[in-house]
Amino acid sequence: MNKAPVLMPHMGQSIAEGTVIKWHKRLGDRVAADEILVEVESDKVTFEVGSPAVGTLASLITGEGEAAEVGTAIAIIETDDDVQISQNAIAAERPTAVVHPEPDETTARSGGSSSPSLADDLPDMARDWLSPSVARIALRHSVSMAELEALHGTGRQGRVTRQDLMEHIATRSATPGLAGTSSTHDPVDVDALKKHGHVVPMTSIRRSIADHMVQSIHTSAHVTMVHALDVTQLVTLRNGLKEEFKAKHGVNITYTTLMLSVTGRLLRRFPNINASAFGSYILQRDAINVGCAVALPDESLVVPVIRNADTRSLPEIAKDLERLVLLARNRQLAREDIDGGTFTISNFGTFGSLFGTPIINQPQVAILGMGAITKQPVPDGDSFRFADTLYLSLSFDHRVIDGAMAGRFFQGMQEGVLALTAEDLI
Repeated sequence: MNKAPVLMPHMGQSIAEGTVIKWHKRLGDRVAADEILVEVESDKVTFEVGSPAVGTLASLITGEGEAAEVGTAIAIIETDDDVQISQNAIAAERPTAVVHPEPDETTARSGGSSSPSLADDLPDMARDWLSPSVARIALRHSVSMAELEALHGTGRQGRVTRQDLMEHIATRSATPGLAGTSSTHDPVDVDALKKHGHVVPMTSIRRSIADHMVQSIHTSAHVTMVHALDVTQLVTLRNGLKEEFKAKHGVNITYTTLMLSVTGRLLRRFPNINASAFGSYILQRDAINVGCAVALPDESLVVPVIRNADTRSLPEIAKDLERLVLLARNRQLAREDIDGGTFTISNFGTFGSLFGTPIINQPQVAILGMGAITKQPVPDGDSFRFADTLYLSLSFDHRVIDGAMAGRFFQGMQEGVLALTAEDLI
């Protein structure tokens, strides 16, 4: 007999573990390849896991209501010797990315390309560069991304293993500048806190968000720029066509949809903003997949992704965004709905805020914040007029993006808004 493990699946960026909700098979049951075995969930998505092979369910490692780390075995299938494991179950998912190394002096002189082996030696920027367990240990011990990148990994293709990281933590000196900081995993004297007020434990999703945000601050050199867009023409266009748009396409045309469409098209001109950083290398993403932060009733946050936002029409984006928001609020997002984002938009103007300084959604290098649209006086010759004004804030990684590039990006946003016509909406 051969044994095939049933693994807790990857369910989105920053999600390190999942919980078994329901087993659809019992011990001893026969199963077919890809037949649904179990339903699992994270704080953001629910996911059905199929059998990796034809065989018998021989062991249940994780029971209903119990949690397991992503990538660990939650059950074992016993297979016949001649049965092959399902390729669908073991196929690796890897995002397409292009490595653009800075040319060395020899390459610059010769005009040739970099050595092909250079890119091959780099760990992938896919989610398997750091395993969930390694990432969680790094967060618990405030190990920065710079430290992780400097480690010599003993795993496959130089990846950092759990043992590599534990040895590093055991031998490193205290990291300057981190004294007094704490993560959501550090021990806390709850009784002492109760003397000063009511103590409320974080939910698991709030802990995940907190860890992800702290990691981002420790990883990227955050800079935020704010720009005021004159959207008077856009407001007039939307107000004049929103009823016709709803009647024709069956969804509302929102300002988030409009700005997402403009952003998706513009990112093609700014490959370094639609990118990821790895050490001294920049990976300019082939796909333009724009995530849109959605606040849920329980005060948690999820970021569903509009794929290929640069090539899709406004009605297509509006329909997809409304579908994803509805799924998010009903906790029905699938893994593919939140994976693969290359840029993020956060619309805090919904709550009346004029602008904010959002934190970058790693491993991206920039995030766009949308404020509320308000009437503001703007110069008009020798006098002033009132214009519908939208404040945009761009938080970006200064390792990759400088102020001049951010300024040109804002100029492109204003041009894109002014270029929208009725034909784009209808």
